[in-house]
Amino acid sequence: MNVVSKLVKMDFKIGAMQRKDDQLLITSHPSQPMKTNVYMSAEDAVEMVKCALNWSVISFVFALPFLYVKAKKANKNKAKK
Repeated sequence: MNVVSKLVKMDFKIGAMQRKDDQLLITSHPSQPMKTNVYMSAEDAVEMVKCALNWSVISFVFALPFLYVKAKKANKNKAKK
């Protein structure tokens, strides 16, 4: 996932997700140079679900298996060259 803001532009790979008290803790992958913790409250999660309830996001979720296979094939072809 790419995170872009006025403060930072970084590649963020999710390493783990776990519940911590009343929040969801998302930690960066150990291979990431900058260790990052993201805390998501229940309110944040509900807002995320509300935002995701539109045709654009739903069609992306349904297309995920095809997009995943397509990306894997593209990466494999890129590695062969």
